[in-house]
Amino acid sequence: MAKWRQLVNKTDYKRAVDRLNILIDTARSDEVQNELTLLSFLVEEYEEKYYPIPEVTPQEVVKFMMEMKGIMQKDLIPILGSKSNVSKILSGTAKIQLEMLDPLAQFLGIPVEALIPKVKSRTVTGAFERQAQNAVAESPVRYKKLKN
Repeated sequence: MAKWRQLVNKTDYKRAVDRLNILIDTARSDEVQNELTLLSFLVEEYEEKYYPIPEVTPQEVVKFMMEMKGIMQKDLIPILGSKSNVSKILSGTAKIQLEMLDPLAQFLGIPVEALIPKVKSRTVTGAFERQAQNAVAESPVRYKKLKN
């Protein structure tokens, strides 16, 4: 197995992708699997840093698929309810309801996950973090050891 390190430029990236493509078609020994796993991680890390996929809203996904498949707004009425509701959802003033997700995804030929909004992760900081740590670390309840 070749020695690999973090990919820092396009040359490293291309070399890793080329090697990854070779390994995909290779019989899987432990050594091949380990290199495949490592390269997959390094390539993904590089791509996330230098080629990030933009965040899109469910409405943007629906509009894109409508354009790709030549679907008109009126075609969505049986799934989304009414002409007004279709307009509100496509404009972003209304959200896609839970019961609409599966039928809409099937109609558009996409995974349901594409219609679920991405939640930005929140980090706990400052006083709240200290309070949370103290709540876990200093439990007021004391238990007696049971005698056998």
